[in-house]
Amino acid sequence: MCAKPSTGQETPPGLTLAAGAGARRFFRVWRTARAGRGAAARLRVVGGGWEAGPAGDYTQRRAFPYLTLEYIVGGRGWVELGGRREGVAPGCVYAAEPDMRFGRRSDVRQPLRRYYLWLEGDEAASLVAAAGFGHGQVRRVLAPAEWTEPWEWLLREGMAEGARSDALREQIVRALLIKLADGSAPAGAGSLAKGAGGAGSGAAGSGSRASFERCRELVDAGAVKLRNLGDIAAAAGLQRATVCRLFRRYADTTPETYLRRCKLQEAARRLALPGARVKSVASELGFADAFHFSRVFRTAHGVCPREYRARAGVKIS
Repeated sequence: MCAKPSTGQETPPGLTLAAGAGARRFFRVWRTARAGRGAAARLRVVGGGWEAGPAGDYTQRRAFPYLTLEYIVGGRGWVELGGRREGVAPGCVYAAEPDMRFGRRSDVRQPLRRYYLWLEGDEAASLVAAAGFGHGQVRRVLAPAEWTEPWEWLLREGMAEGARSDALREQIVRALLIKLADGSAPAGAGSLAKGAGGAGSGAAGSGSRASFERCRELVDAGAVKLRNLGDIAAAAGLQRATVCRLFRRYADTTPETYLRRCKLQEAARRLALPGARVKSVASELGFADAFHFSRVFRTAHGVCPREYRARAGVKIS
């Protein structure tokens, strides 16, 4: 007999923060009857979500029933994985095994915002290890703005009640982990803990790379307020031409294009929240009008904002 999921939006007490600003979560309990070894080995997505923790929040645990994968999309802090501590910032990804000692501290001034997944099954452990997350390794994706949508997709499917949702969710996780193996690299404790330009930020001659990382972090964290290239350059304390050169060299794109991606990823997140209004989201993110916003949103996500909200299962405003 196959394992059957018991679906619910309510996560069991004690597994997540008691209160998270705008938190979105799903949880599915798998009840296995005579499932055998094959069912236990297969990857299963038990739960997931998005949370913005309180300033200075500290989480610690020594045992957990699921393999955890987390992706930092905002803020700063550090994590402790099996006795190894590393600083984390936007773009960082890490995994914690069920029996691993785990701790996470959020910065007081820049609280962490994160996506997370809870997985089980031997296949999940193998894929996570193959992606480079063994031994408490923190990795960093090479283009953070491009990674939010896969996590949002997982979250939408996690909250869905379709006949194929479980299989689709598992396939998305498999693809995500395969992509992480090639699209991420070891984060390096020094550069994250001390700042992108701090000690340990790279080999000799890495000053331009450190400047780019600082620019990218500024855009990732401040996309809502930043309006254009001038704002990015002013925030980074660099000349406009220098910022353009850095993004061309290290991201193969322009600062404006990268900023627009970040804004549209944040727009997708906000539109999936109950009560969000398309016009308000457009204004908050600095778009001239709702029509222009809808046009660029469709180009980026393939659907207009209203259809995106409908697919996310929220009331259209």
